[in-house]
Amino acid sequence: MSKKHFLKTAVTALAAIMCLNTSVSTAFAVRTPTLPKFNGVTPHNVGEMPKRTDLKYESVPVEKFRVSNLSPKSDTDLDYTDWWYSEWEDCRFIFLPATADRKKLVIEYDSKEPIYLNDKKLTSGETVDILASGDEFTVKAGDTDCGKLRIMQSELGCFYLFTTHNGLNALDGNRWLQEKGTALMLNSDGSTVYSGDIEKFEAHGNSTWDYSKKKPYHFKLAKKADLYGMGKAKKWVLLANYLDHSMLRNKLTEEMCHAADMEYAVDSVFVDLYADGSYRGTYQLSEKVEVKKNRVNISDLEEETEKVNEGVNLKETPRVVVGAEDVMEYMENSYKYHDIPNDPADITGGYLLQRQQFNRYGYKAESGFVTSRGQAISLETPEYASKAQMEYIRNFVQDAEDAIYSENGYNSKGKHYSDYIDIDSFIKAYLVQEITMNIDGTFSSYFMWKDSDLTGDGKLHFGPSWDFDLSYGDFPTGRTNSDGNGGFSTVYNNLFTAYFPIHGYDFGPDTGSTRPVCGISWEGQLYKQPEFLRRIATTYMNDFEPFLTKYTDGDSPLLTKMAEDMQRSANMNNARWHTYGGSDYAVFGMGSGDDFFGSVEILRDFAQKRKNWLTELWKPESYIKGDVNSDGVLSVADLTIMKKWLLSGGDMKDWTAGDLCADNRIDVYDLCELRHRLLMTE
Repeated sequence: MSKKHFLKTAVTALAAIMCLNTSVSTAFAVRTPTLPKFNGVTPHNVGEMPKRTDLKYESVPVEKFRVSNLSPKSDTDLDYTDWWYSEWEDCRFIFLPATADRKKLVIEYDSKEPIYLNDKKLTSGETVDILASGDEFTVKAGDTDCGKLRIMQSELGCFYLFTTHNGLNALDGNRWLQEKGTALMLNSDGSTVYSGDIEKFEAHGNSTWDYSKKKPYHFKLAKKADLYGMGKAKKWVLLANYLDHSMLRNKLTEEMCHAADMEYAVDSVFVDLYADGSYRGTYQLSEKVEVKKNRVNISDLEEETEKVNEGVNLKETPRVVVGAEDVMEYMENSYKYHDIPNDPADITGGYLLQRQQFNRYGYKAESGFVTSRGQAISLETPEYASKAQMEYIRNFVQDAEDAIYSENGYNSKGKHYSDYIDIDSFIKAYLVQEITMNIDGTFSSYFMWKDSDLTGDGKLHFGPSWDFDLSYGDFPTGRTNSDGNGGFSTVYNNLFTAYFPIHGYDFGPDTGSTRPVCGISWEGQLYKQPEFLRRIATTYMNDFEPFLTKYTDGDSPLLTKMAEDMQRSANMNNARWHTYGGSDYAVFGMGSGDDFFGSVEILRDFAQKRKNWLTELWKPESYIKGDVNSDGVLSVADLTIMKKWLLSGGDMKDWTAGDLCADNRIDVYDLCELRHRLLMTE
């Protein structure tokens, strides 16, 4: 089937599908009309059931019930956890890490009466083996029935955090707070990964923070450390994956980036988090996207700027805005920087940039700029950019954008967009977003970087890819650009990211505004070009399709194996946060199964269907029709090879390219069509 026919079919279907967006939004709005909307959809509070009136064991005469000696191989007194009461189950849980030896645990409690488990009296502070005898116990305080105690144990490594101020509950209630503390990180076998101070522990994310009861964090170690083999660094992220009930969307995408051999791809591991004695759930401990030797390894312009401004606090230098009323305003052709006294001799790199949503640009970009077509960009590094640095990178990106939107790919300076951007990294970054149908697509958590011209190639590179909680059909939303092309995020058989607008356009021409913003993203603009589309298709078939097949197809797909490796931890996480049970437990109503594997299967099924559709769409575009010897050109050599193949069964490298009649066979009709195409070409 031709590309034109595919696109026509997809767009026609979307015209009807897009109408669903209003009804979906309305349905969620009825649930909880007081919550703020996110992308037009109002979430509901997962697990916030009506207050039960039949709770028997919410209050019991036990002040404390604590289990310690959870990690006997470590010389520490930090390895303990308190029991936790679940309203959903009307019982209490002890969540044990993989390191715990259930025959050698210490139980401490505060109660006026002795505590009995299965009628066996416990002496507070003694080492016991009773928790090895089962997973569920009756609890009594004297003669008072205290309900059930259930024991669950993980198979993952663990992260013990002990804060020095108000604790994580206070931080969870106020994202502007910061904590300090001590951390102990262990492998599943009990060996120590890290033991030391946490210099800063704070909130992470935007929507992932606002709409999650289980909060994500980022933290800074007191000194660089190699956590779980990911290389030495100070800054790290703890992803909660609360909006993704499979908890694997970020990890699956990360593995895909590695398989596609992207220049920089983050690494991560799953761990069980315990904070101040309280089990907090399964977390994904991840590298932070930043300019560092073990991260985005390019010239550190921020560090060089600090060196030539010794004694100057760059953060406290005055901020200057050009082209806007103030530093908070999103305005085309504006930029903001810091009035810094001195610049390094080389300001051509390295820059780490992030595309920003127009409505976050004001407070998210300490230094940044907005292109003439409305693309807002923040400088992550250097965060406090000088005027010269800002004008250099702003002009560079603007020249690239001008070339992208020109009729022939060249800007007014006579330079092609490929002179500014690394095409391979651009295509791979686009494909990651398109395959995953990430609702942030190309306008949020979307990174690019430029190294110094002295050490790099002088071009913009794209990546690392980041933030995929709301991808693979996990969130219902649509995108439509100024051409009228649109995609819907929960329908696997349509283009999505290719139809994204530059984000400011959402509040531009369609609302009667005269703001000169462009309604098509850089990716969407280049997708229109046949040769660029061929490169997209070829890269997909070579670098992405094989990975997706291994992870989603067959009786034992690797995605299922990934889930099996963390099943017990995921079940603990569900007992703590109650995320499974169907759509009533999904924040945005799409991605929750009846259990962990049900949620993983939703992800696997969507990813497989997405892969199959994209393969059918792009495989015909991944080669030149008639190029049966796969040398990249259509020539008489191809005609000769096809003739020989028909006569004697000679060598034909790509028979698919020779099926010009699209009837799944090679015959004389294809030979005639190939001859006709060669004559037309000549």
